[in-house]
Amino acid sequence: MMLGAARESREALAAVIAGDESGLQRLADLLAPYLQVPVAVSEDRWMNSREAAEYAGTSLRALHKAMAAREVHFEQDCRGGKAWFKRADIDAWRRGERAASRLRSTA
Repeated sequence: MMLGAARESREALAAVIAGDESGLQRLADLLAPYLQVPVAVSEDRWMNSREAAEYAGTSLRALHKAMAAREVHFEQDCRGGKAWFKRADIDAWRRGERAASRLRSTA
């Protein structure tokens, strides 16, 4: 089975190189099971620290340091409680925009 998949991937890659777009689709189909399914980019749901660090492509420790330095906006239900992040705030932090203490509209 593995030899068949290897041959099929080589054929798909050769088709892509030759300019055949169907080869690209075959290659994508072969790789899909190995790739993590991303969260929809437009979805700005609340993320916990682990999810936010993963989304930002950084370590949890680096995110905690940014939180302590108030470089990234986050919210907590209570002091010392679990931190929650919005995608837009993580994106702003990654762009180097310093988080301002701000109130979120509840609308």
